[in-house]
Amino acid sequence: MAEDRAVRLIEALDLDRLASLAIMGLGKNAGKTTVLNHLIRTCAKAGLPRVLALTSVGRDGEDQDLVTGGMKPRIYVREGTLIATAAGSVGKSDAVLEILALTGIRTATGEVAVARARSNGYLELAGPSIARDLALCETFFRREEADCLYIIDGALDRKSQAGGGLTEAVVLVAGMANAASIEELAEKTAVQAELLKLPSLAEEERQEIEAAMEGKAGARAAIRDIRGEVRLMEMPSLAGHGKEVAQGLAPGDRILFLRGAVTERFVEDLLSNKHFRQMTLAAEDGTRYFIGGRTLARLKQQGVKLEVIHPLILPMVFVNPARGGGSQVDARELVKAVSTAVDVPVMDTGPALV
Repeated sequence: MAEDRAVRLIEALDLDRLASLAIMGLGKNAGKTTVLNHLIRTCAKAGLPRVLALTSVGRDGEDQDLVTGGMKPRIYVREGTLIATAAGSVGKSDAVLEILALTGIRTATGEVAVARARSNGYLELAGPSIARDLALCETFFRREEADCLYIIDGALDRKSQAGGGLTEAVVLVAGMANAASIEELAEKTAVQAELLKLPSLAEEERQEIEAAMEGKAGARAAIRDIRGEVRLMEMPSLAGHGKEVAQGLAPGDRILFLRGAVTERFVEDLLSNKHFRQMTLAAEDGTRYFIGGRTLARLKQQGVKLEVIHPLILPMVFVNPARGGGSQVDARELVKAVSTAVDVPVMDTGPALV
């Protein structure tokens, strides 16, 4: 029976085919590490004939949360699993690890190493926090196992770090620690699910924008007008430059592509320019949008379409009924509420498996 459930989950998530998967949370303590543990156990029970390759955006798997001080589920891996973690975390693992390569990626707890688990056991993941470094980890993994399933476990709410087409799919984890009520969590989840499933720009538009941005590391915005011409705007980052970009919009502009995190404040600045109305706003992928339901509604009212360069697959939403302090809501009621709000399967994370 357990094996049958595991096989069904593998099929629902398409884990026998996906190249890469990110685990994203609505916020801190959503339950991402619990979901990772469930996926690891599910793959083992179903006999998935693929090697798992794991890393984390930041630090995960430690006994105690470094921000809240609360207890956290540990990460339990099977023999053969590949991991990318900082040197300072290797000695904290009770799984036997064989170091395969040093990546040259530096973190606060040492250089990130690629290792293979030579026994079952618990470990701590402390991976890179920059998108290009996460991509480099995948390169190292595929040198060892070309058909590995690359899984990125997020930390805090740094969803943007899995953006830019780094992963093929994403699962969203919505926990009651991130909302005051079931209704509020369902609403937040619906907004995030909509953003994660945004469609791609038309192929011609995407190619023109990517060609214009290629090799332009300082270019953060690309504006495509009605004639198909693309002009670039350079700045250190998008943060604090919303008004500058808004002022750069002109009559006849049709698409605004932003490379970086698209925040509430930035969108407010864009909405102040009448030329932004009826345009298409595009980001690298759905994880780059950091906007809530009200802002999303305002964009729709102004006729602004949201699209992406790299569309994501969202095969499932996981919900975590646990609140802070040890209490929890009714899991069936939570699954029902979120299932009504989104159009993908919803599953309870279950126990923490510590």
